[in-house]
Amino acid sequence: MMRKSAQIAGIVFLFACMIALFWSGREVRQPGRRQVDYWFVAGVKDDSPPCVALFNQAQDSIYVNSIPIPWNEHEKKVLTAILSGDPPDMVNLVTPVPKWAARNALVALDAVIAADRLDTAQFFPSLWEEMKYRGRTYALPAYTGSYALFYNRRLLREAGLDPGRPPATWQEIREYSRRLTKRENGRIVRMGFIPQYGTIETPLIIAFELGARFIDPAGTRINLTDPVAVQAFQWERDFFDLYSVEEVSAFMGGFGYGNQHGFIAEKVALFINDNSFIDQIEKYHPGLDYGVAMIPTFGDSPSVSSAGSWWLAIPRGAKNKRDAWAFMKFVVSREIQLAESMSREETLFPVNRLAANDSTFLAMNPYVAIFSGQMEQSRSKSIVPLVHDIFWREFSLARERSLRGVMPPRQALQQAENTIQSFLDRALEYDTYVNARMKTEDFFD
Repeated sequence: MMRKSAQIAGIVFLFACMIALFWSGREVRQPGRRQVDYWFVAGVKDDSPPCVALFNQAQDSIYVNSIPIPWNEHEKKVLTAILSGDPPDMVNLVTPVPKWAARNALVALDAVIAADRLDTAQFFPSLWEEMKYRGRTYALPAYTGSYALFYNRRLLREAGLDPGRPPATWQEIREYSRRLTKRENGRIVRMGFIPQYGTIETPLIIAFELGARFIDPAGTRINLTDPVAVQAFQWERDFFDLYSVEEVSAFMGGFGYGNQHGFIAEKVALFINDNSFIDQIEKYHPGLDYGVAMIPTFGDSPSVSSAGSWWLAIPRGAKNKRDAWAFMKFVVSREIQLAESMSREETLFPVNRLAANDSTFLAMNPYVAIFSGQMEQSRSKSIVPLVHDIFWREFSLARERSLRGVMPPRQALQQAENTIQSFLDRALEYDTYVNARMKTEDFFD
């Protein structure tokens, strides 16, 4: 009991420090500190991440100077700085780590991880695997989001379904959707579930649950035509036996943002989204009668989610690696993960499993434990990291061809597989060329 009270007191102290810093309006740099230049990709706002203020407040020997860089040119800016020999000491990015590691743009961290005995089991497994390339570790995960099934209790009740029992299988998703769909004058005005609505790809999740592996263990051969991947595409295609793709697309055309979001406006009853969506509901429809449940399965298979992370790394040629590493360890610690996850306008999910399962975090809302459970069974969307953008372009095109009946699922996936493989072959050739001429920089070099 005393230990838990001390933990809560520590978190309260961190919040107090944060509030004091935010009310001051700006941080005052103290002379005599060693400076760490930290570049982070900015979104709509370029506010410095809370962890920077907390770190600068927590000690007086290192000062983290946070510098926002725009998303649309972050890759060019970081690579140019590295090639010029004057990179920042640390970066916070989201594009796949292997894309950077393959260019020898990042410092390998394995030696310092071992030297400092950093407990890597503190990270969710899928996120930790994203930090590696060719058996070496180049980054630490920093922030993530966890997905689950949102369901509208009122609409379930209205359709004669048990509002306390959301669909648990993909077959039930089809059955619930049929009963929840409503038409007026022949037009759809409400749907139960829409496979292509949201930021998570339904056939991808189904394929993951069925055990699909889209690339071989060596990372050299694409396998989009895995039979269970074909089965996942076929499930989505069969879903539209109840409706036409065209009428569903027309229905979705009336959706928007905020209170016009399909789920928030109660036009869609079942919807998979990440934990930050709770904040959107509270903002735009606080009285919404909804619940959150595990993502449906095929009965015997586990409920699988998909997750990725923003990550921290040290660019090759950085001048102050030791102090940058001190900040990185600070950011991923249990206490700071808790403080950041509970203080931002939109709730981020901790990458630290201890923080995600901390009683203080679990008490934030009734559904945190569900999101934490989904993270234990998550799979990375960084499936072919060296050609990440090509993979998702071709996967999306194959899905569209399958849905609209342009091609059978297997043929659509085969065409995508051929294209992705050709790009991957070229990327691997370049990777071999680079590694033959440039040594990876280790932390202690």
